[in-house]
Amino acid sequence: MSDDFETCCHVWDVDWEAPEDESFPCATFSINIQARFISASVDDDDDEEEEDHEPCFTEPESVVFEKTEEVRVDLLMNENDNVSTVRDMLVSMDVPVHDFMVDKILACAHRMAMAQRYRTRKVLRMRVEIEAVVDELPDHDDDEEEEDESEESETAALMVEKLRKVVVDRPNSCCTICLEDFLVGSEATSMPCSHVFHHHCILPWLCKKKLCPLCRS
Repeated sequence: MSDDFETCCHVWDVDWEAPEDESFPCATFSINIQARFISASVDDDDDEEEEDHEPCFTEPESVVFEKTEEVRVDLLMNENDNVSTVRDMLVSMDVPVHDFMVDKILACAHRMAMAQRYRTRKVLRMRVEIEAVVDELPDHDDDEEEEDESEESETAALMVEKLRKVVVDRPNSCCTICLEDFLVGSEATSMPCSHVFHHHCILPWLCKKKLCPLCRS
């Protein structure tokens, strides 16, 4: 393979806000990761060129995967957990992790957490682009991923159905996910920790996280 390709990692902040950001219970990094895997192997047929033909460069086989991870800001600021948190994110995408990748992501996270323009943000967005040279291209089956997501949604729905239903009797109380007030006399869903949310708010949350949005229990 040509020496033009090598494993690299580029990281930068994305200065953008969305209306739904305020529904996050705490400051969160939304890290969009795009990983391009480049095959290090060379097709044997390419070496059998006829002598009267000039050699030509062939683009190596590659695949690209992308996902977005949501991580609490305090986790990436915690020196005891931040390295393992970033490594776990990359390993989940089959990225061959190098220390310089982790260092770049954590350095960007630290700069964003300290930047004045992000101080009041609920969601801090980051973009990570990785090119990794690998001996064997990973095989991420989209159908399996969609099936897993469907199963997770069904599991979350069952979890919510089993949670205790309560009747709201206190005025001026609100769902901390959507920040809208509960209607007195309406039905809401109570987590085992006793925190209360709208049914339609806690369901999508539990599809992603199996924790209370407020106390993380």
